[in-house]
Amino acid sequence: MIQRGRETLNKLAAMGSVVFASVLFVSGCGNAGKDANKDNREEADIVTNEQKEGGDRDTGDAYGFNKFELEIDVDNKDAIDAEYEVEKEFNPEYQNKLTNIDLEGAEAMDELDKMFDAVNLQHDMSAEEARDKILKYFQIDLYSKFKLDVDFDDGTKLEFEDKQ
Repeated sequence: MIQRGRETLNKLAAMGSVVFASVLFVSGCGNAGKDANKDNREEADIVTNEQKEGGDRDTGDAYGFNKFELEIDVDNKDAIDAEYEVEKEFNPEYQNKLTNIDLEGAEAMDELDKMFDAVNLQHDMSAEEARDKILKYFQIDLYSKFKLDVDFDDGTKLEFEDKQ
């Protein structure tokens, strides 16, 4: 009878160890909260480093502006049309008829991102400086129309229109 008691006790101890290990394993894999900076967060959203630092290209915080509209005509024909506006529906557009590109959504954003990084528009930049940087990026020397409209995060606007 003592032998049977020991076997029962050993089985209970083994089961207790398995249960305890299972609890530790499950709690170790659990989520501590919804904080995006923690490795074990509840929501499975993809979070970029820019978002952790306060913004990304889809919120406008990555560039310092939340609206960008550009229209360049060459020989009185559409050459470049670009639109980036952060609203409830985020749908950037990019057309470059010089290189036969017509994009929307994420593909357009990829192309705009390259231009935004290269041009690096600033709220205190003159309209002429912004125009010159954009023309240099697109390698356009002569244009018939150049129109730029940018709304910066700090509330300032950059509006420029020139026809030649």
